[in-house]
Amino acid sequence: MTYAATAEWLRPKLWVGLVVGAASWVVWAVSLALGGWYKDSEGQLIGADHLAFYHAAKLIRDGQPQRIYSYPELIAEGYQQQLVGWDWGSPNRAFEAYRNPPFYALLYTPTAGLSYYVSFAVWTLIGFSLLALAVLLLRPERPARALLWALAFFPVFATASFGQNTFISLAAFAGVYRLLSNDRTFAAGLVAGLLWFKPQLLLGLFVWWGLEPRRYWKCVLGVGCSGALLAAVSWIIVPEASRAFVETLRTNAGFSGFGMWNVVNPKGFFALLLPEHPQLHWPLAAACAIAGVGAAWWVKRKSGGPVAVMFPVAVLLSLWASPHALIYEWTLLVAAAVVLWERLPGSRNVWLPLFALAWAGLTATSALTAVQIRHGLPVIVQVGVPVMGMVGWLAARELAREPEEHR
Repeated sequence: MTYAATAEWLRPKLWVGLVVGAASWVVWAVSLALGGWYKDSEGQLIGADHLAFYHAAKLIRDGQPQRIYSYPELIAEGYQQQLVGWDWGSPNRAFEAYRNPPFYALLYTPTAGLSYYVSFAVWTLIGFSLLALAVLLLRPERPARALLWALAFFPVFATASFGQNTFISLAAFAGVYRLLSNDRTFAAGLVAGLLWFKPQLLLGLFVWWGLEPRRYWKCVLGVGCSGALLAAVSWIIVPEASRAFVETLRTNAGFSGFGMWNVVNPKGFFALLLPEHPQLHWPLAAACAIAGVGAAWWVKRKSGGPVAVMFPVAVLLSLWASPHALIYEWTLLVAAAVVLWERLPGSRNVWLPLFALAWAGLTATSALTAVQIRHGLPVIVQVGVPVMGMVGWLAARELAREPEEHR
């Protein structure tokens, strides 16, 4: 079946994707209503990941920044349980650790004076605003339709419902694209530098810019300037937290205690697939990352490296090569998808099947993995990883066409 035939078959069925996407939001809302709105029907705190950012900002606001990374101490005193007002996570005292640099916690200090629940509501509204801003920065022909499809994408739902911060990253990526499309390389680097709160997300951008150093050296300079400024802010405003961050950096950088049902990257894939061979996890993940870099180089060489081609490659590579890419971070694919659809319309018969495959794979992967873990299967497959590997390769093949074919 050709791409064109597949796209033609899919078009009248796209409404199914919107219905499935809407179902996630409806089920979540009903679950919260049954749980009293501060938790869901299974006792999970609303937007639990937000608690990590909230508690760090609260400690700064209360004059205790040196305790941000003192996880055992905070767990022992039930600090987060005190903040939310109930014994969340009993009997083991669940804890959402703050692992980002100190400057990022400063962003949350204005809402740290509010209750946790109001802070979560405020940041949820900010997140949706950033999602809308990102779509507008990408300049789709029909922004409302692009936003609707973004909301039907499971990683976007995960970002909002988990209380995560990926909308900030998405807006930064969208800003980078908009500036690079206008040849404002230094400004693009400055905006990309905002991603230092999750530096692994810079991987794809660094590879892209490294393939064309003469064209993009100002981008790298801009990233460095932003990083220096953010580091200075940390050391000047919260020096105690900055020292604690440096002391715990190695431990936090190597942290791998995420719920594995939620981890969608090659490192997590091999950890689940080969649990008896931990010595192979990193080498295999590194091989996947190297293959991704090779694909980026190939696309650049064949296409000439226009921004509309290389930006989506950089987004996907940042996620593929990161050992910490969780399901919600795949929200960044929204930026790649909008650029591909709008800037390379001649390939829409290719993009539609690939988008559908990525949408289905990332919608199902966490739930399927959780079921496998719950039933204690000896070998567990995080299906979203091979699906995204296939999507990435097929997209690279389409992008690696002669430059005139992308007009």
